[in-house]
Amino acid sequence: MGRHLPTSGGLRKTLALAEEQGCEALQVFVSNPQGWAEPMVRDDAEAFVEGARKIGISPGVAHAKYLINLASPREDLRENSMRALAAELVAAGELGLDLVVVHAGSHGGDGEEKGVDRLVEGLERARELAGNSGRAAEAVVENSVGAGTQLCSTFDVLGEVSRRAGVRVCVDTAHAFVAGHDLAVPGGPRLVAAELRAALGEAVALLHLNDAKNELGSHRDGHRKVGEGLIPEASWTELFAALPGVPLVMETPYETPEADAEEVRRVKRLAGGLRKTADEG
Repeated sequence: MGRHLPTSGGLRKTLALAEEQGCEALQVFVSNPQGWAEPMVRDDAEAFVEGARKIGISPGVAHAKYLINLASPREDLRENSMRALAAELVAAGELGLDLVVVHAGSHGGDGEEKGVDRLVEGLERARELAGNSGRAAEAVVENSVGAGTQLCSTFDVLGEVSRRAGVRVCVDTAHAFVAGHDLAVPGGPRLVAAELRAALGEAVALLHLNDAKNELGSHRDGHRKVGEGLIPEASWTELFAALPGVPLVMETPYETPEADAEEVRRVKRLAGGLRKTADEG
């Protein structure tokens, strides 16, 4: 388990922060998430790859640009999105990262069926483009909050995209909660995990572990630190038990390094402790 970390001070500093906070996994941006500029070649890439291996980071995750919408009815936006995702898959691979989380996007008003078709096509095309450029990370699709014309707020649609495009998925717990999956009631996390297994089988690659700022079924995004939102701490323990072995990264609000490290420790306690070493089996 780990969290999203800044890279503004350089990737060596990112790794140092990961180690200080007790992260076993991490997530970063490999480019400006709010702009179309391609990822830049980093002179600290080799040091990052070696450093992540040395401290045992697994998985390493990148979050794709927020601008990407592979499901858009606009051809120009879809083309930009496919090329941007392909570039980020390559950039993440060059940093030794395993996964790139991409939002499912929006159908733009002409229906879920057409939107899903375009999303599947866009994922396939982005992987083709990335495959021609050297080693690439794996694209995983994230569930949405279901606001407006957003796709993949239900596990069934997320599962359809997963099967048709041959991709795995990232499940954001705050998104799932505000989309109507009740993680707050006793027994709820176990039922949500069962729904996930039924819809996706073994295709859940990652959890975005975020507490929810907004109400169940509100379709409004917003993250809180684990234990400070609308999902009680007991729910997390139940969810971890129902989804053993699924890695997670938190995207909860930054506070002080000490507070962020305490959140990592809190989640480890809720999950039953640290990752086992090879010597422990």
